[in-house]
Amino acid sequence: MVINSERKYSSIESQIDEEFMHISDFIWKSNYLILEEKKREKEIYSMYEEAAIDMITANLRWEYESFKINKIFPYLTNVSNLFTLISILEHNLLKLAKELESRDSSLLISDIRGVGINKLFEYFKKKNINLEKVTLFKQIQASIKIRNCFFHASGVISWSKDDIELKNIVKNKLYFDQEFREKPNIKNNKEWIISIVKSDYGQQLQLTHKYTFILSSYIKDFLKELCRVLSEKYVV
Repeated sequence: MVINSERKYSSIESQIDEEFMHISDFIWKSNYLILEEKKREKEIYSMYEEAAIDMITANLRWEYESFKINKIFPYLTNVSNLFTLISILEHNLLKLAKELESRDSSLLISDIRGVGINKLFEYFKKKNINLEKVTLFKQIQASIKIRNCFFHASGVISWSKDDIELKNIVKNKLYFDQEFREKPNIKNNKEWIISIVKSDYGQQLQLTHKYTFILSSYIKDFLKELCRVLSEKYVV
């Protein structure tokens, strides 16, 4: 993250390790607002019930507030967390690429066509770094496609150029590593898995808070492993 700090880190890897502890903590706690709002609105509704007054107003209020709590707030929180995570991923990839560039200027980042994360992936590839062998790379790729679908199409699958691949990713839970997606308590747990729901515009991806939480761990582990791979050639 580009946040000023007086901390002096021994390496980029150690910086990534500490920063992602804070990031994961924020993502986990970001759901508390929704939980507290739901608790508060239930208490207000109970007050109306106990007083046995104006239940029409109580029901209208609950209908209005519960829609925000159950639909709007989770969407905004989860999508915002996803966008932030991919942005931080790209920042760290750029930071590592610039470190390589400073040690070996035979190939510059600007020599690579394209933009964003894919440009950086291509840069590492041209530097003979096999990202396919870096832990969790497939899950990182899946998260980027999911992010792109939300960024460009609000999660509507038919509007995405990766529609077929996205359906496969969701169906087979390829956004999780194999060990995690085969856990009995995860397979069909709606608190963890990404689902496809009906919307006014067709099938739409639906994120979960716990997916973005585990994604923060995946990105941290991927970046740390990439640091170690790069350290075999360079001091990072």
